[in-house]
Amino acid sequence: MDTASSIQRTYLVLLLGNTLAASLIWGINTIFLLDAGLSNLEAFAANAFFTAGMVLFEVPTGVVADTVGRRASYLLGTVTLAASTLLYVLLWRIHAPFWQWAVVSMLIGLGFTFFSGAVEAWLVDALKATGFTGALESVFGRGQVVTGVAMLTGSVAGGLIAQATNLGVPFVVRGLMFVALVVPAFRRVHDVGFNPELGGRVWTEGRKITTDGND
Repeated sequence: MDTASSIQRTYLVLLLGNTLAASLIWGINTIFLLDAGLSNLEAFAANAFFTAGMVLFEVPTGVVADTVGRRASYLLGTVTLAASTLLYVLLWRIHAPFWQWAVVSMLIGLGFTFFSGAVEAWLVDALKATGFTGALESVFGRGQVVTGVAMLTGSVAGGLIAQATNLGVPFVVRGLMFVALVVPAFRRVHDVGFNPELGGRVWTEGRKITTDGND
C-alpha cells in the first residue's frame, strides 16, 4: 500500500538515480564526441540537436503524462534514454557520420522530455491522495539536495571511470543505470490520485495546447 513516506522515498530514489546516471557523461561528453571523429563544430551541433529535441518534444511528451499517466511517461523516458545512450556508444565505436549523431542526440532530448515534470506531478498527486499534510516545499527541498549531491558525484565519477578505462565506459554505465531504474519505477510508481484526461489523444491535445499558447 502506498503511503506518504513510501512515496517520498520513491521520489528521492528516482531523483538520485536519474541525476546520477545523467551526470556521468557531463564532464566528458564533448571529448567523447571529438574522439568519435566529429569536428569542433559538429560536436557543438550535436549538443544543439539534443536541445532541439527537448524543445520539439516537450509538448507531446507532456500530453502523454497527462493522458496516459505519469508512470508510463517515466518508463518511456528511462527506456528511451537507455537505448539512445547505448546508441551513442555504437556511433562512437564506428565513427558514424554527423547526421546519425544528430538523430540520436534528438532521441536523448526526447528521453529527457518524458521526465520533465512527470515525476513532480506524480509526487504531488500521490501525496495529496494519501492525505499528506506536510509542506511540499520541504519535500522538494530534500529533492534539490539529493540532486546536487548526485550531480557532483556523477560528474566526478564519470571522469574517473573514463580515465581508468576509456571514454565509452561511462556511457555504457549510464545506459545500464537507466535500464536498472525501470525496476523501481515499475514496482513503486503507481498513478495514485491521478485522473487521466479520458478520451484525450496525444496529438489532438498537443495541437490544443499549441493553439491556446498562440492566442
